[in-house]
Amino acid sequence: MFLGGAGMKRAFVQRVLPLMLWLSFAACPAYCSTYYVDPNGNDSNDGTIDHPFKTITKGVSTAVAGDTIYLRGGNHPYSATITISKSGTADAKYYMFAYPGEKPVLDFSGESSGARGVKLSASYWHIKGIDFYKAGDNGMIIEQNNASYNRIELCNFYENRDTGLQLANLAAYNEIINCDSYYNYDPPDGADADGFAPKLTVGTGNYFYGCRAWQNSDDAYDCYPSSDSDVTTTFENCWAFKNGWYWLDGSTTQQMNGNGFKMGSTGYRYNIILKNCMAFSNKSKGFDQNHNLGSMTLYNCTAFSNGGNNFSIYEAPASGKTATVTNSLYLTGANNLGTFVVQTTNGWRPPFVVTSADFVSIDPASAYGPRKADGSLPDINFMHLVAGSDLIDGGTDVGLPFNDSAPDLGAFEYFSYTCTSPIASDLDGDCQVDLFDYARLADAWANGLPEADLDNNSILDLMDIAQFAQDWLTCNRDPDTECWQ
Repeated sequence: MFLGGAGMKRAFVQRVLPLMLWLSFAACPAYCSTYYVDPNGNDSNDGTIDHPFKTITKGVSTAVAGDTIYLRGGNHPYSATITISKSGTADAKYYMFAYPGEKPVLDFSGESSGARGVKLSASYWHIKGIDFYKAGDNGMIIEQNNASYNRIELCNFYENRDTGLQLANLAAYNEIINCDSYYNYDPPDGADADGFAPKLTVGTGNYFYGCRAWQNSDDAYDCYPSSDSDVTTTFENCWAFKNGWYWLDGSTTQQMNGNGFKMGSTGYRYNIILKNCMAFSNKSKGFDQNHNLGSMTLYNCTAFSNGGNNFSIYEAPASGKTATVTNSLYLTGANNLGTFVVQTTNGWRPPFVVTSADFVSIDPASAYGPRKADGSLPDINFMHLVAGSDLIDGGTDVGLPFNDSAPDLGAFEYFSYTCTSPIASDLDGDCQVDLFDYARLADAWANGLPEADLDNNSILDLMDIAQFAQDWLTCNRDPDTECWQ
């Protein structure tokens, strides 16, 4: 939504800021003991940094709710599934993090075919900064025991012999934040290896933010239910590209579906919400209903050059369910949208005519680039609107943050200028700390997203709010100040 005015600025300082300061104390996790796991360690050790454990299993069995397990960098070889089955609580979670500045790789190449890498059958775990590699099946599966309220962040899932990360069996209210899943392939025909898959008997309320899925042999995001569970999954700022081929040699089979976002399955209700998502260069469809009878809500989504239809919603949903596509666009290809779909200000409808001239770049190479230092999606020019495009300010307000007088079409809001050296509080990179940044900070804070971690210490706390308050008062002005020097 559009925000502005001195009154709101005063309200922030006088009312909202004190409340957020109070919330920061409530949200700050209470760390108890800390343990370390190193592939060169020994499970007979005491788990200190100088005498680390060797295996995650030992670290998990030793830790109690509220404890942190740090994995040291390097290759951690495992030949069997790591099962995590004890749960924390909302006030005392378990934390399993990469040691700061290091990259631990859980190497399951020694597993037999069909074995999962990590099986998380528990709730209230925060797992961050870990790679899941070459598992015999899923790199990680979250399932059973109503495995819920977990947060998987800044993790990579690749070259696994099935889906990189799957959620099933009533897993609910899990957050998958800024993760990548790629090069997953299940021999011999590549039929089931998706990037991310909240499917089958998955629970409700799962949330994906800032994720990328590319060059998986099946779909990027597979929401294929096996029952009429009527659950809801949300994807925000997620990208899907070049799925449906075997990454090593570019081969494909009929079983490799190659959809970007598969939104359901025949005869079942699965409610899907997509906000600011992008699908491009996939073998088949960009955004595919796949006969889903649940509600499908697509806001500000972008599609480019998918092998099938870019947006494909062709079968009326069940009674009481709706299909809505607003502020979306595609370039190259076609759509298949039924007359029942509620459409507002989309790029394929008058008065718009989308052409390559509307974009800074239509070269997708930059989307493969490394993430930013905080783990957020890379800054790219691909499919960003160029100055003068009539797609700028051409959209309808659906409650998402936007600049200027109205939302733009597509996944990326246009900025008239960018800041070459933005400070952390300048969340939109326009060389000002203003109400647009506050809107983004409030959203990130409410969802526990890393954008709100302004001091980049993996904790949302008082220091982040204090930093924003200071920058708000001193840097809400022109970009030639000392704030951006």
